[in-house]
Amino acid sequence: MAQAGFHATATAHQTNIAYIDQSAAQIAGVGGDGGNGNAASGGNVGAFGLNAGLPAGMIGTGHSSAGNGGDGYFSGSMVHAPVAIYNPVNIAVAGSHATADAHQTNIAYFDQSATQIAGVGGSGGNGNAASGGNVGAFGSGASDAISAGENSAGNGGDGYAYGGLVHATFAFYYPINIAVAGYNSTAHADQTNNVVFDQSAVQMAGVGGDGGNGNAATGGSADIFASLFELIGSDVIATGNNSAGNGGNGHFAGSMVDIDVAIYAPINIAVAGYNSTAEAHQINNVQFDQSTIQMAGIGGDGGHGNAAFGGDFAMQLLSDLHLLDHA
Repeated sequence: MAQAGFHATATAHQTNIAYIDQSAAQIAGVGGDGGNGNAASGGNVGAFGLNAGLPAGMIGTGHSSAGNGGDGYFSGSMVHAPVAIYNPVNIAVAGSHATADAHQTNIAYFDQSATQIAGVGGSGGNGNAASGGNVGAFGSGASDAISAGENSAGNGGDGYAYGGLVHATFAFYYPINIAVAGYNSTAHADQTNNVVFDQSAVQMAGVGGDGGNGNAATGGSADIFASLFELIGSDVIATGNNSAGNGGNGHFAGSMVDIDVAIYAPINIAVAGYNSTAEAHQINNVQFDQSTIQMAGIGGDGGHGNAAFGGDFAMQLLSDLHLLDHA
């Protein structure tokens, strides 16, 4: 606003460049990508003379996994609520035979960025191999007697997050430039403001680690020669369930809160009385970042070039009758 009286001069210049983005990137419950060039194979099974009435699942060499992306789990809420107020005012008032100049230049950058990640599964590794062991069985047997599978290599860890991530920022920018001149007076008010409010925040919760590369997990071989598997019972031989280079699971339960408040209010006023001169100069360079990095429940990445092998197993049993013949 510029207002001049009788034979007076009033000049008001205002230049404003404001960039308010208030960016937010929020990711929740995202599964990891699967790897490339991985192999998961079940082992070979050779069975001779087994009882026809045996239930299924007596011998297990499968259920191996390699290079799979981890699952992502998230339960809660993500909140990003930035508020920005930008209100520059420029006023020049001149009385009779007076001069009033008010100059204001404002460059403001409000971003209020936030990156919130919760419950993200790790990516699977590349070039991993998980194989079930070979099984050879001769004779009669019981159910679920041999297990050489369930091997894993280079799988990404699962991510779990329960709770809430909150990033709440408030930015207040309020410059005022006023120049008032009385009778036969001169008033100058100059104001220059360069302001950057970022208020960044990176919050991560329950992120599973990435699987490693070039790992191998193999179940051991099992060779059984018996006439009575019942002598050794059920679930007695296990050469599988090996793991190598898998990313760790990430667990998080609770809340992450980042609250930033920035208030910047410069005021520039020049008032001249009768036959006088008043000058007010103000230059402000302000940068508020208020950065925050919060990480919770992050699983470690799997290693590279690791190997996990189940041991080989060889067993031969004679029947009770055969033992009695040699008593």
